[in-house]
Order: sequence, then C-alpha cells, then structure tokens
Amino acid sequence: MTSKKTIAIVALIAMVTSVIGGFVVYASIAATLDIQGSAEFQPESWNVKFKAGTLQSDTTLTATIPQPPTLSDTVISDFRIVLTQPGDSARFTFFIENTGSLDAVLSTFTALDPSCVGTGATAVADAALVCGSHLTYTFRYIGGDLAVNGLSANSAVSLNDRLDAGTEVQVELRLEYSSAATAADLPENPVTIGNLGRTLVYSVRH
Repeated sequence: MTSKKTIAIVALIAMVTSVIGGFVVYASIAATLDIQGSAEFQPESWNVKFKAGTLQSDTTLTATIPQPPTLSDTVISDFRIVLTQPGDSARFTFFIENTGSLDAVLSTFTALDPSCVGTGATAVADAALVCGSHLTYTFRYIGGDLAVNGLSANSAVSLNDRLDAGTEVQVELRLEYSSAATAADLPENPVTIGNLGRTLVYSVRH
C-alpha cells in the first residue's frame, strides 16, 4: 500500500516538473514586437493675393494720376490716368504672393485690348488716333521670385504662369503713349480709354 502511494506522488511530481519545464523553454524564445506613434490631420492652406503695402505708382513727362488705385487682397481698382502728350506714361507696381502651402498656377487670364471713345465732332477720328499703334498697355513681371517659378524679368503675365507656395512676384501695369507720336497723332478733344482691367484666376497646380 505504501509503495503504491509513493509511486503516485513521484508520477505527479514528474508531470508538474514537465509542465513547468515546458513553460520555461517557451518563454526563453519569445520576442516582443511593439508599435507606437501618433497621427494628426494637417489641412493644406490656400492663400494667393495682392501683397498689402506694395502698390506704388509713378509717371513720366506730363502724365498724371489724379485718382490713385485702391488695393485689397484681391482687387486693385478705381484708378484714373491722364495722358496729354507723346512719351507720357503711368505705371503701377505691386506684388502677388502665395503664402499658402499649395503651389498655384494662373489658370484663367483675361486681358482685353484698350478701347477708346472720343467726344465732340472729332470723336471717331480721335478715338482711332489714341487707340491706334501709339498706345500701349502692358502687364509684365519685373521682380520677386521669378526664377523659382520659371519666369523671367520683363516677360508678360500669361496663362499657366506658376506661383509656387511661399513665393511672390512683382508685376508692373503700364499705360504709355509712344514718344514717336507726332502732333498729327494727337486727338483734338478728350478721349476716354477703357478696358484697362485685368482678371487673374489662380488654381492649385497639380
């Protein structure tokens, strides 16, 4: 009787030892892989506009600007220019900036030819003289981050021009009556010059 109990106890001890031994072996070949981190959504920003405080103007000879333009983030307006003789010119310079995080491209550009309306008995002839080959109205780049955007100084503002994020370009808007004009090329009565507006629409460049 005693010997059977002894055998049973030995067998139980052997079984427990075997289980513990198996657990120890399994633990010794385990590897812990841990992944940690965080995430957030940071939206892109879009901000293409006229740069505040950069609008300047000047004239040559007898040209005047009796009503200077006003500038907001998206509009330059309400200016009035008076030209009186050959060689007269007036110009405005300002910056266009992209302070957002998205690259931009000039996707729509509207630039009409100046139109002339004369007054008095010589209205038609005067309008033809002023809006003939002696009047020029240009819109071109003159400074800023031109090289970065693949642009060059004195090149005309054109469709598909780039304005990359964090860059700015300086442009010039100039109305001029040629110095090569003679007295015969001048109107007898005042002529109103219209269609001086320019519309620029920038979109995300893909």
